[in-house]
Amino acid sequence: MKFVVKMIWIVSFCILPVCAWAQWTSVYETGQENNFGMGFQVSHSSMNDTTKNMNGVSVDYQFDDVPGVGIHMLYTFNDIFALTVNLDTIMNSSVHIKTAGTKAKIGELSTLPLTLSARFYLPTDTIFKPYLGAGFGYYFNSFDSSVSDVDIDDAFGFHYTFGADLWINRLENTALNIDIKYLKPDTENDHLDWDAWNIGIGLIYFFK
Repeated sequence: MKFVVKMIWIVSFCILPVCAWAQWTSVYETGQENNFGMGFQVSHSSMNDTTKNMNGVSVDYQFDDVPGVGIHMLYTFNDIFALTVNLDTIMNSSVHIKTAGTKAKIGELSTLPLTLSARFYLPTDTIFKPYLGAGFGYYFNSFDSSVSDVDIDDAFGFHYTFGADLWINRLENTALNIDIKYLKPDTENDHLDWDAWNIGIGLIYFFK
């Protein structure tokens, strides 16, 4: 199921810019130097299953995919480089453990990743502006557990990101943003270790 969801997002990522290109022209003419923007997004988070050794027993941790929302701020220094601050939500992902052929739900994981990213835009001279990036952040983790010996702390972490901005003429100074992040908080010393793919789509408004 996770593979199907990821493929749907990837196909959407490829098709949406083409559809928008056919319908909208761009306000992007003179570059993005010294522009500040704010926006929001809806997202889908897919946490990767993990395996840990607990007292000599191999235990598989399995996480449910969950939707989320986020807000972000962006400052573009020029046509190539920008910094972004994001606050995303990954809420109430059901966590299951599987060991010795038995699977049981042990609780729900929620996290608020507050991240800072450096983006590097690829020069295209078009309304479609793809980018690559990386950064770090702080992850506010909480775990509503039915098992007393399973816990998780807040943690620092890193992430990688790629995506694109698509400038829209009908909504002046506004761009459609599609962003894909790989999130990896430093939770390896906790009982509950996780990493995730967060895929979001939203709008950002630039104050020129």
